Amino acid sequence: MMEYAGSSTLPPWEEVDRLAALQKYDILDTAPEIEFDNIARIAAHICDAPFAFISFLDERRQWFKSKIGFEIRETPREFSICNHAIQQPGVFVVRDIAADPRFRREHADGSAMPSFYAGAALRTKDGLPLGMLCVLDYEARPSGLSRPQEDALTALAETVMTQLDLKLATRMAADSEEFTRRLLASSNDWIKVFDLQGHLRFMSRGGLREKEAADFSSTDGVDWASFWSGAASEDASEAFEKAKAGGTGRFQASRETTTGTRQWWDVVTTAIMNRDGTPQGCLCISRDVTEFRKAEQNLRKSERRLRTLVEAMPLSFTSPQIVWFSDADGELTYCSDVWYEYTGLGTDTGCKEWHSVIHPLHRDSILGLWKASIRKGITFEMEMPLRRASDGMHRWFIVRGEPLKNEQGKVEQWFGIALDIHERKQSEQALSASEERLQLALKAAHMIAWELNPQTGITTRSDNSLALLGIQPGADKTFMTGLHPDDHHKVEDFLERIQISGSDSVECRYIMPSGAIRWLRARAERAAPDRIVGVTFDISEQREAEEEIWRSANHDGLTRLPNRNLFQRRLEAALNAAKQNDTCVSLLLIDLDDFKDINDTLGHDAGDALLQETARRLSAMVRSCDTVARIGGDEFAVLVIDPLRLENATRLGALIAEMLRQPFTYQKRSLVSRVSIGIAAFPDHDGTPAELVKDADIAMYQAKSQGRNRVVTYSPEMRQVLEQRVSLGRGMREALANDEIIPFYQPKVSLATGEIVGLEALARWQHPTKGILTPGFFGAVFEDHEIAASIGKLLTSKVAADVRQWLDQDLPFGRIALNLSPAEFGQSHLVDTMLRTLDWMKVPPSSFEVEVTETVLLGRNANNVSSALTQFRESGIQIALDDFGTGYASLTHLKQFPVDHIKIDRSFVRDLEKDSDDEAIITAVISLGRSLQLQVTAEGVETHGQARRLRELGCDHAQGYLYAKPMAASQIPDLVKRWNAMLIKPRKERNERLRSSGISL
Repeated sequence: MMEYAGSSTLPPWEEVDRLAALQKYDILDTAPEIEFDNIARIAAHICDAPFAFISFLDERRQWFKSKIGFEIRETPREFSICNHAIQQPGVFVVRDIAADPRFRREHADGSAMPSFYAGAALRTKDGLPLGMLCVLDYEARPSGLSRPQEDALTALAETVMTQLDLKLATRMAADSEEFTRRLLASSNDWIKVFDLQGHLRFMSRGGLREKEAADFSSTDGVDWASFWSGAASEDASEAFEKAKAGGTGRFQASRETTTGTRQWWDVVTTAIMNRDGTPQGCLCISRDVTEFRKAEQNLRKSERRLRTLVEAMPLSFTSPQIVWFSDADGELTYCSDVWYEYTGLGTDTGCKEWHSVIHPLHRDSILGLWKASIRKGITFEMEMPLRRASDGMHRWFIVRGEPLKNEQGKVEQWFGIALDIHERKQSEQALSASEERLQLALKAAHMIAWELNPQTGITTRSDNSLALLGIQPGADKTFMTGLHPDDHHKVEDFLERIQISGSDSVECRYIMPSGAIRWLRARAERAAPDRIVGVTFDISEQREAEEEIWRSANHDGLTRLPNRNLFQRRLEAALNAAKQNDTCVSLLLIDLDDFKDINDTLGHDAGDALLQETARRLSAMVRSCDTVARIGGDEFAVLVIDPLRLENATRLGALIAEMLRQPFTYQKRSLVSRVSIGIAAFPDHDGTPAELVKDADIAMYQAKSQGRNRVVTYSPEMRQVLEQRVSLGRGMREALANDEIIPFYQPKVSLATGEIVGLEALARWQHPTKGILTPGFFGAVFEDHEIAASIGKLLTSKVAADVRQWLDQDLPFGRIALNLSPAEFGQSHLVDTMLRTLDWMKVPPSSFEVEVTETVLLGRNANNVSSALTQFRESGIQIALDDFGTGYASLTHLKQFPVDHIKIDRSFVRDLEKDSDDEAIITAVISLGRSLQLQVTAEGVETHGQARRLRELGCDHAQGYLYAKPMAASQIPDLVKRWNAMLIKPRKERNERLRSSGISL
């Protein structure tokens, strides 16, 4: 009996959310912890129970974090009471487990089971149940738990969740603290924390390095004033006082290192505030600016030298050279004497009015460029036409500017030079027209032109090199800066071949500034010993098209894995390499056992998702040198090479099977896939690709035949068995073609009257050299659905022909039983085909019954079987359930399927006279048949004692060697006539005549 206390409803939740929450806490498969053990011990004590445990339920098991009174680590989830309890509100109580049919079961070893259960769910703040806190007792408790006990159990369950939340929070805080520690350790700045009294309380690792201190203990508590002395002490004190007041202080100071050198530091202090907004300490960050100070000093020295050099320049230069300085805003403050002589401006205003000598057509644009360059604060260069005072002519100058910055990086002034480039400018303009046409042609063709001087290494490129390759046009000592590292040797060989042969071409990869990789082709000729002329153009689209064609031909479109063609080539290459290097190759063939079921139930989208997830997991489990391929609809292959050997591949197969069994979520549904894996290896097995694949395929077939969901390694014996099966199948096909399959018949006798009430048709192979063969020799061929269906059709037509003859002879033979195999039920028109055969032979369906085993009813085509049996029944053909009691859920089959007749398996009849258990089973089956108004036939009856006892128990019919062995159709008329003739004689004389005729009773 069960009940639950507390809230009557639970917030809705999904299993996928529950499993995600359980994974977040990271509690599964962790070591025992005293906190949880104490909680379980308290629960047992409060509830006066010998057992108590804290358990968590994942998708397939119940795992015990803490347990009192037993040692089991985990149990299957489906057998756990907790699996039901987590779905109930409040405290879940089962007062007497033995009285509750949902939970009643016994241990396999006969040991006692707990009779009382009470548990409180471990729920997150969102109401997701992760597991249970439970107590159990050997004795049932009709009164359950008291209200205080239930409240205590609920409170302890909440304590468990508090512990889990605390551990989660602790782990997250530790991660955050570790991140902060690494962040501080990675900084080269000198980071310190002082209290308000100016005592050091923290120093970063960078500061310890600067102080050359082994650890913080040697500097802890050092006073602020001791860090900065001398001229900087006053600035340091002022900065510290600002920080104490809640502001920010800054100063620069120097310190002498232990080596005697002097370092300059830029120091910033800020307040560390309490929650109430008052300062509680000071943060001090010091940055080494020694090198910057040196650079500034050197710059000032250089400026003084430059001014002296400018003043000493001769005035007779052909091309005027003007030196200038400006302030930070670009207003000129100094110009060399050449400026005044060239422009004719006065020395008092000549610098300030410099823009007045710019050509009016270019003035606005040049001033705009000038202001933009000054605003950016970086080196600039621009061209401008300046008027010459002597003749009023505007000549082109190139003006270059360089910013001079202080230690804070702020521009303090500008230095520059202006050079007369008028003749060069005119030459450039003359060349511009012809080069423009060339550039347009290069742009249209997506190519750049270049020249290389192999003696100096200088390359000159066309202007569109920047747009095409991100390389600045012009000349430098780099051929192509972005060459892929793996292609450098190709380009070097290309240039060497040009030197030898005079011309050549090459294809290579190029890394663009954005990181994208493009394919280029370069062609070039040697124009002179010091001149190589060539073009480079982009062939990425052509290569992408070629690669896409190659990928489409060699990869699976859904999973993007190599397909069968590429896999075959890699297998051949791997085997060749293994033979040459005396290494090994392992092959794993993987077939998804449940793929068709997922496709049929959830649709092809779910099937595609399963294939993609399988490909992803397989790819994650192998090395880059191995290969994962999809070689069929639901079949994958894994190629593993040296140094892994067969035993490693076997372990890998087990890991793969376990990994693929892990569920994955598709559209909020948890899907589980199981696989059959066959493994073969070289040199352990065959050495050719075809034979090695066949070996692995045989092993995979063996895994499926053993029940699926397993890993099997190939052995030569498997091939022998398969070859025998193939040989047998070939022989059976020849037998069908030669009409060598015939029916034999065994009579079924009424135990009440002794009459023959029917015949069972049995398949026999009339072998030309081996004689009559039974299914014990050729039964394996029935696994081949095509052969099995052909045998069934042939036997049906021959049995129908025999029945037609017996009906013409007015022979009382009863019903003929036909055995139908699972393969025949796979045919869509089984019933129509059989009925047409009977109609063609002019035999009534009422003369037949079909026998099926529970294997047929349990198969994948159970719906087709049920429909076919119903159609048989409606046409007048009876249904017999063969080998009753040897399968599973027989009572369910009697309820779900139309059955007229059950046949007791010979395994129960064999020891009927000496085994009371067999007699009890037969008695139960006969009683069941009588209750359901079904005929009951016992198979395998071989002694008079068995027949007598069956008759006493009320069995309807018997069949076995006691009456007759299976015989050819030609013998049946004589058997039936002699049998009926014996029935009308007195019993003693009848028995003697039957024995003299070779008929046993």
